[in-house]
Amino acid sequence: MEGGITVAAASVDGIEDTAALKDGLRIGFPMYAGLDVHAVHESTGAFIQDDENRTILHATSFLVTPDGIVSDALSSTGPIGRMTPADVLRKVAFVNRMS
Repeated sequence: MEGGITVAAASVDGIEDTAALKDGLRIGFPMYAGLDVHAVHESTGAFIQDDENRTILHATSFLVTPDGIVSDALSSTGPIGRMTPADVLRKVAFVNRMS
């Protein structure tokens, strides 16, 4: 991504399903597989939904500064309200202008 930004994604899905998703979406950044739903929830506050068939870890995005500080976090229970690449670039440009 432009601006020296590094992007990574992670999923609770297994390696094969995550690889298929990455290939299908033609994503060029790393995607990690096999996250523990409850460990992610406990450590990040990401929203989980338990139903009788499965536990869902809803999308959570973090914008992390070069020194490891979370400057923005966003959770979404659906496709609306997720952090987009344009959102990240605008935020980084704003912070860079202000510093």
